[in-house]
Amino acid sequence: MVHSEENGTTSAPNGNQNGSNISCASQPPQTSSALRKQQRFANCLSATSIDKNALAELTWSGIPRCLNRCEVWQLLLGYRPLSVDRRVEAVQRKRQEYRELRSSLYEASPAVVRANSGTVEKPGKGDADGALLVQIRKDLPRTQLRKGGLKHTKSLVEHPRIQTLMERVLFVWAVRQPASGYVQGFNDVLLPFLLVSLESQTGKSLEDLDVDIMSQLGEDQVSDIEADCYWCVTKVLSEIFDHYTHGWPGIERMIKSVEDVLRRVDAALMSHLESQAMDIRQMTFQWIACLMVREMPILCCLRLWDTLIAESATAGSQRGGDNRSPGFEIFLVYFCACFISHFNTQLQAMDFEAIMLFLQDLPTDTFSESDIELLLSEAFVLKSLFQQAPRHLGS
Repeated sequence: MVHSEENGTTSAPNGNQNGSNISCASQPPQTSSALRKQQRFANCLSATSIDKNALAELTWSGIPRCLNRCEVWQLLLGYRPLSVDRRVEAVQRKRQEYRELRSSLYEASPAVVRANSGTVEKPGKGDADGALLVQIRKDLPRTQLRKGGLKHTKSLVEHPRIQTLMERVLFVWAVRQPASGYVQGFNDVLLPFLLVSLESQTGKSLEDLDVDIMSQLGEDQVSDIEADCYWCVTKVLSEIFDHYTHGWPGIERMIKSVEDVLRRVDAALMSHLESQAMDIRQMTFQWIACLMVREMPILCCLRLWDTLIAESATAGSQRGGDNRSPGFEIFLVYFCACFISHFNTQLQAMDFEAIMLFLQDLPTDTFSESDIELLLSEAFVLKSLFQQAPRHLGS
């Protein structure tokens, strides 16, 4: 499927368009079912006004590797309009809006000006921007990537242009959200959007992304990637905003829900964990705060996010008075419960110290997308059983 400038896209260095297919040369041969799925996506995305529910339904079971994941995510998150007639103007307007925010909040910040001029000084009392910048610059080099991730991803993320891009996005977001501010782990949440945006802008597959692409990208292209990442991460974080406010109420709520589900579906594991004085919070806080980005190879994380974004996209008519994100909160609860239970045999053979060491280096480096899809299927079953009948959790 090929998209053009008429769909609000820009030319990539290799001659592809921003909405074009990612190269399939390095992909395995397609099965007939995979080809049918790809064609259904193509039919859906080629409509002059995309059916969001239909696209979400397709996306739930994973976006084919030869299609533009970035475009699909942006459509489902509401950043890219569903109507082709509005797409160019709306995306250009949002990109310009972000550039203005970056100029006024980041580039004009005295703390940033001092730091970029080489002036080294400890932020004084009341210098919120200075403290924010120091914290972001401490965290960015620590951006977590699983050993089983893409071969060149770590060196790409460490590239100075990428580090600066991430710094600006996180700084602008934090300044605009004083109730939350910057929270450690936001850099990890930004990472999936950054990678799929780079894939889309360059026309290269994720496996082929490396530091060499940075010399091929112009400033306008990097600026577009930055703006797109900002608005997409803002959309996700706005759905789970109370996860990052004082006291972490959203995260605490999710942890309690994971515990309730596990107690119902894997009582033996819960009993063992309790006998070892292991609080579920010690296992799940980072998973939830970083939306599983640190726990799995990045390709597996992107596959999980396909489903989480699809779940959120279909929520409009289903939420009623419940403002919680059906994807990044509700469905992720069931996924986390299944993820813990996946290791139940190993965990039940461990004492407290061994469990803690196990959690620090989960054996997920060899996880494949099929492993994630199995967990997603199990999570779907649990959600179907319990979400509309929460009293069952106590029975």
